[in-house]
Amino acid sequence: MKFAEVQVGVPYPEKKFTVTEEAVKAYLAAIEDDTPLYIEQRLAPPAYAAVFTRWEALTGETLEDGTVHAKQEFCYFKLVHWGETLTLRGQVKEKMDKRGLKFVVQKVEAFNEADELAVVSEITIILPE
Repeated sequence: MKFAEVQVGVPYPEKKFTVTEEAVKAYLAAIEDDTPLYIEQRLAPPAYAAVFTRWEALTGETLEDGTVHAKQEFCYFKLVHWGETLTLRGQVKEKMDKRGLKFVVQKVEAFNEADELAVVSEITIILPE
């Protein structure tokens, strides 16, 4: 992704992501989280949103070496359960050049199978020169 080529407000094609039991359990094991609620209620933990809102996964774009993941924020509206297939929609919300640093703010929205907004992620990256 080159800063000059980044287009603000242009939506990327929708993408589907299925939250599988195996993937959630592997994630929980990796972060050493044994909270029973996630297993009992078949829930994806909130931070699992970082898996399905990754910009590269949505767009297929490759981030250049030297790209810095500066910040990421989530807003949660609905619980995400194992077996759900989410619809992901994303676009670049903003880009700016501050003191020679190239900032890009990317927004990804995840909708559940009822087309209800479940999670919004905003990721700020700094692109290399």
